[in-house]
Amino acid sequence: MARILLKVHHAALDPADATSVLERNLIGNNVGNLAFSFASERLLPHPGDDVTAAPTGPWFADPARVNREFDHVVFPLANHFRASNLKALNRQAAAIEQLTTRFTVLGVGAQADLDGNAPRDEREAVEAATRRFVRAVLERGPSIGVRGDFTKEYLLDLGFDDAEVDVIGCPSMFLHGPELPLRLPGSVGDDDPIAITISPYVREMGPILQQGLRRHRRLTYIGQDIHTLRLLLRGTPLSGDDARLPLSPEHPVFAPGRTVFPLNIPAWQEFLRGQRFTYGTRIHGTIVSLISGTPAVLLAHDSRTLELARYHRIPFVRLDQHDPAGISVPELFAQADWPALVDGHRERWDTYAAFLERHGLRHGFGPDGGTERFDASVASVATDPGYPPVVRSDAGPVSPARRLARAVRRRLS
Repeated sequence: MARILLKVHHAALDPADATSVLERNLIGNNVGNLAFSFASERLLPHPGDDVTAAPTGPWFADPARVNREFDHVVFPLANHFRASNLKALNRQAAAIEQLTTRFTVLGVGAQADLDGNAPRDEREAVEAATRRFVRAVLERGPSIGVRGDFTKEYLLDLGFDDAEVDVIGCPSMFLHGPELPLRLPGSVGDDDPIAITISPYVREMGPILQQGLRRHRRLTYIGQDIHTLRLLLRGTPLSGDDARLPLSPEHPVFAPGRTVFPLNIPAWQEFLRGQRFTYGTRIHGTIVSLISGTPAVLLAHDSRTLELARYHRIPFVRLDQHDPAGISVPELFAQADWPALVDGHRERWDTYAAFLERHGLRHGFGPDGGTERFDASVASVATDPGYPPVVRSDAGPVSPARRLARAVRRRLS
């Protein structure tokens, strides 16, 4: 029996309400982080193994304990190689260097703009931290799993060997293993229920959201970042002054029921199954839609989103090559290459499964099963009050600032 420590921001079987998620930041700033950790939690339970899903910060404070209690550490990651993550990279590398266990990284990525460029003044420090982290990983495993070709080329340029870097995509796309249960409608129209995902710092999303609200009366914004959750619960605005972006509680997208914020993957999937189409800049918002059966198109705005879309053949358009005001939901759906996404999924799964085998990891999609036990465990806690449905706009307390703004609007109207 293998004893496996799986890194997650918050374990799927440990329910938490909206206030706890906000105050303890159980989503690592973005609920999209739960997508790849949830998929890994569902993937790894094998009848012959013991998987502990937990934040690794407390464990890594005592590497000797990890060595005593585990045989294997598994890290599902996202855009880890970036300047804003330097402290975590170096802290994790220092801890990994003290481990004697096997170590596997699932789907790590580098970050740059759409042309593959990162700020020059950040490159040296990021490269040094990345080299240290990857060396530590490779000393405890045969390879490192990366998101796509962009990250692989980045690591090869840093001096690592081709055989040490495996392109495997993102674990979240393999929530259902070799299957991708996508339901494709004949078309998408203006009156259909449409979901939009937004990175509130991407200025192009301002006019896209404006047009969406005008054209689609059933458009719903799915918030993902911790700041938007704080806005929904406390009325606290996000930083920035672009009135077209969803930064203030007075934005029309925060009208009652117009915005939802999922606190866990099952609730997120349940909501998306009621939508006809999803579009926007959030890569994991796009992926969660696809693995819920709802077609989605990514509006790519940087390398980390673009390389995953290219590897998994997720339909996308580059925001730097389109007029934001001219983006049309029916056209996004009609022009997407859905067969490339669906027909190639099994081959990509085979690559992922071979990577797991290379690392000595078994999974729950084999003849011995395992996913059923996880699903039953999730179902058993889904009725817990701490395992709530999505948070909706106007569902929480209204801040004094928001009440004042409403009063001013009433007096001026």
